[in-house]
Amino acid sequence: MKLGQALKVASGDWYVIPRYNEWVSKHRDVAKERDVLVQIMTRPKRVRTGTFSASGAGQCLRRRQLAYLGYPQIRPDTRTMNIFANGDYTHLRHQVAGLMEGYLTGAEVSVSNEEYGLTGTMDGELDDGGIFEAKSINDRGFTEVNMYGVKTEHREQVHSYFIASGKSHARVLYENKNTQELKEFLVERDERVITKVAGDLEFLRDATEAKTLLPMQGECVEGKGAYRSCPFRDVCPLAKFASPRRSIRVTPSSPSA
Repeated sequence: MKLGQALKVASGDWYVIPRYNEWVSKHRDVAKERDVLVQIMTRPKRVRTGTFSASGAGQCLRRRQLAYLGYPQIRPDTRTMNIFANGDYTHLRHQVAGLMEGYLTGAEVSVSNEEYGLTGTMDGELDDGGIFEAKSINDRGFTEVNMYGVKTEHREQVHSYFIASGKSHARVLYENKNTQELKEFLVERDERVITKVAGDLEFLRDATEAKTLLPMQGECVEGKGAYRSCPFRDVCPLAKFASPRRSIRVTPSSPSA
């Protein structure tokens, strides 16, 4: 291990990376990898409709309500689906490595908080009791996290897991999908972020109990900004709170509309 890497481990900046690198450097035990993959991929799927997902933290609140109600989403194009698939298999690789090396004690760990109607699936649980979260990111995004740290939406997602699990620290691992370079961050519970995330959940819970669909964002009313990439853009303008699939007829629109 190089001096700079050793210093990062000694200072606590790195916890996952050196152990992942140890797994990568070994001769692969394909049969054992297969068994671990089966263990991960045959876990029961979480029911997402009727709960607010931790992975939606930082998103538009109306979008989170539409997901809660089970409104139909636009099917992504082939290129976007390939990006999602690449991310899925990056997660699986890191989960397999963690379980085989022993720094993960669980993968695809479901958590929930009944008070807020919050559910989530953590990428993994670390052997020190923390949360493991893996993210694949393009070169530009990787440069940004190198400069500014964990992305805001990922920090809020992790804090949603803190609320749902009672845990107080996490390791967020970014992998540059252009170069496979890794960057690791320790995220500790921040009460300011907890207040923001919990406030969003309370607002969502109260509006939902009142059967009130929150308003569209200004840019979305104009068909700009986040609206262009929103998976609910075809149904959002005409959505009603109750019985979404029966109360609205979906007419597909162009992503650039």
